[in-house]
Order: sequence, then structure tokens, then C-alpha cells
Amino acid sequence: MACSKKCQKVTLFSISAILLIFGLVLVLTWQGIINSIVKTELSLENENTQQFKFWKETPIPMYLEIYLFNWTNAADFEDGKPWTRKPIFKELGPYTFKEHHSRVNIKYNDNYTVNFNTIRTWHFVPEKTMGSLDDNITTLNAIALTVGNIVKHKSLLVRRGVNFLLEEKQIKLTVTKTVREFLFEGYNDTLLNFLKKIHLKGIDIPFDKFGWFYNRNGSATYDGNFTMFTGADDIDKLGIITRWNQSPKSPAYPGFCGMVNGTSGELWYPLKDSKKISIFTADTCSSLNLEANGSYSTFGIEGNVYAQTERLFDNGTKYPEMACFSPGISLPTGVRNVSQCKFGAPAFMSMPHFYMADSSYLEAVDGLKPDPSKHNFYLALEPNTGLPLKVHASLQVSLYLEKIKGISMFENVQTTMMPVLWFHQDAAITENLAGLAKTLIILPNIGMYTAYGVIGLGFLLCVIGSFITARNNWRGTEDEEPLTQNHL
Repeated sequence: MACSKKCQKVTLFSISAILLIFGLVLVLTWQGIINSIVKTELSLENENTQQFKFWKETPIPMYLEIYLFNWTNAADFEDGKPWTRKPIFKELGPYTFKEHHSRVNIKYNDNYTVNFNTIRTWHFVPEKTMGSLDDNITTLNAIALTVGNIVKHKSLLVRRGVNFLLEEKQIKLTVTKTVREFLFEGYNDTLLNFLKKIHLKGIDIPFDKFGWFYNRNGSATYDGNFTMFTGADDIDKLGIITRWNQSPKSPAYPGFCGMVNGTSGELWYPLKDSKKISIFTADTCSSLNLEANGSYSTFGIEGNVYAQTERLFDNGTKYPEMACFSPGISLPTGVRNVSQCKFGAPAFMSMPHFYMADSSYLEAVDGLKPDPSKHNFYLALEPNTGLPLKVHASLQVSLYLEKIKGISMFENVQTTMMPVLWFHQDAAITENLAGLAKTLIILPNIGMYTAYGVIGLGFLLCVIGSFITARNNWRGTEDEEPLTQNHL
């Protein structure tokens, strides 16, 4: 089939125009295509998305390391006797557990939110543990301390009555149990059993045993019910918690401190250049705010690091607006009052070993030594997808021991923030998941580079065609022959 010079030029300019138009259309529509892919893969629009599968059964291996503080000189502090020395603590552990999260009772709502409960299960990992679950630990008697905290502002008559009860039941200031009893198994407590029988007003502890993680392993209800944005209508809202136990406010704190906001820490919206993130945790009945602090790289993926600052556990000392995190008590910075979150126990959250807290907490006890490289809290997140690359979460639980008139075991104590335990949760993206993430991360570049490449090729063909046309007239000379099979 013959094609004249004119035919060749028309074909050349036509292909150039098609490539230019296609490239331009790709440039204009690629972001929409990416948004559609991101919505399909990253949102919880329905149970068929990849994100839903990852969220329902967390695929990243997680480990929980728990350290307990053994009160080594507790025998020197007799009940009712004045304190003349500092409590000395020795850190034991870590006692390591493999942790798994799954979501149940999943219910989609009409406003692009989903309701769910989280089941957390832990399995002991002896090869990653220093020590044994049968190690003995001596610490404050949390039940007695809780009773004292609940009645400390009641009348002297009530306090005397409680004191009689404590003495009659021979309740001591300290208790010694094994690690397994203090953590998941729990232990029988004489005072707890008695309180559950008499139903004393204001004291409602819904457990038959005491243990810091008792009744939590495998429970679908302990952490409560959450309502969260699915990201189906707006990917920038993906994972944000709007309600906890059907309420937009936590009952533990007044004002903005009680507002339910942030994510659960496992599912994130595209962060882009966010300077601050929030995580809502059932353990604190509140949100933890982390701030941008550097970068992190793994498997060729670059992420942004968000870490704790001194503002995280300030309680109004340095930042007045944070005072609502310490209702009813004024303390130096560095601890958050979670007593209303722990059934009235005078419990406080802080960084491990009182890292970033006021020096008075550290000076009141012996045996603690903050280590910024070990006792910190940070998350590394890929900014375009919100994918967690690394989780390094560390928190400490302490009990606030203070003088209480009318209760002999508390009348002569030194007011002290007594460390009980701290835990470290560690998780990192696997290489397989990193490969999937890379695909989503480079998609925008693939589309744009392809579009610009097509436009460049179209422009090049257009230049070539123009150059040929400039050297020869459009129709060509009379002696030009059409291109036939014989010329090939």
C-alpha cells in the first residue's frame, strides 16, 4: 500500500497530536485515578478493601515488654511508722508477650463511620524474657490504696471506719505476689472480696481478683466500643475516632482533655506535612499527642517520626491549658492522673523512669534512671499513605501515695509517686507489607512520569514533522514517488 510524503506528514502530525492529547489528559486525570485507587485500597469503604483485611486482623508482629518495679526495702517501712528513708526499687524484666489485635462487632453506619470492639490477646514468649513469671514482686497494696483514695475527702468518721476495717482484716501497705499474678492471672485479695460483699458506697471494683491486666486477655469488651471514620467519603479522616462507648467525650476528664479524638494508633489517614498527631487510648481514657521529630527509613520507604515532648504529660505546670488532665490535684509536670480511668485507684501515667517529668519524682525514690533512647515514645509513619513503619510506645504506671488522716497506714508516709510497672510495645512493618506500600507510594510518580514522557514524545514528533515541512513544501515535489512495497 502506497503512502505519499503528504500521507507520511499527516500521519506524523496525527500521532503527535494523539500523544499530546493523551499525555495532557493523563496529567489532568491521574490524580483522580490515584485518589480512586487510594480510596479503594486504603479506606475501609467495605469489607473487600485491602485496608479492611489488614485492620481486622493486624498482620504486623507486635510484642509487649513489661517491666515491674520491685520495692526492695519495703520491710523497712512498717505500717503507721514515720518514713525516714527513700523507697528503693529494682526493675525486673522484661517479661515479653506476643500481642495480636483483631476487630469484632463491626457495624457500618450511614455517616461513613464504623463501630467496633478490639480483642487484644497476649502469649508469653519465654525466650524473649529476662526472668520468670514466678518471680516475686513486692509493691504497694493497690486495693488498700484505692480505698484510701476514695474516702480521703470523706468525713473523719468514715475514714476511722475504713481504718477499723483495714486493721481488722490485717491489711498491709505492701503486697508480695508473683509476676503472673500481678499481670494476667490476678490474685485473690481479702479486702477486695470483703468490699464486693458489703457493696460500700463509692467503691465499685468490677473484678473478683486484682491484676494489672486481669480479664483483658482475649476480652472483646475491656477496651470499650469505638466509632471511627472509614475514609470512604474523605480519606483524610480515615481512622479518626469520633466516639468511645457511644460518647464524644471521655468521662475521666473535663473540657477539651476529655474530647475523643485522634486515631487508635494503628490506622492512619495520609499525614502529608502534619506537625502533630493524636492517639486515643483506652488505657488513659484520653488522647496522647505526639509531635513531628525527624525521619525514619526502612525497606526503602521514607517516613516521618512523631515523638513525645514535655507537653505530652504536662498537667498545667508549663502549659496552663493542660490542667484539665489533673482534675482535683495539683502536681509537678510529667504525670497524668488516670484515677477516674482505673476505678478510683490513684494511678498516674508518665514516661518510664519519669523521663521528661519534674525532677522531684526521681529524687523521691532510688533505683530509677531515665534513658532517652529506651524510655521514649514515637511512631514512624509514611506521609502519603499513613502506613505505620515503626511503633515504639512506652508508658509507666505509678501509684500516688499520700498522707491520709484517720487511716493509720497512711498517716506517716511521705507523699511519693511510687512506680509500679512500665511497658514497651514494639512493632515494625514487614518486608512483604513494605512491598505493597511501595506500589501505592510510587503510583503518583509512575503516572506523571508516563504522562510527561508521552507529552515529550508527542512534542518531539511534532518538532520533527515541523522540521520536515519547513525543508519541503507540504505537498512535496512533482517527482516524489509514493512509498510502495518495492521501496522496502
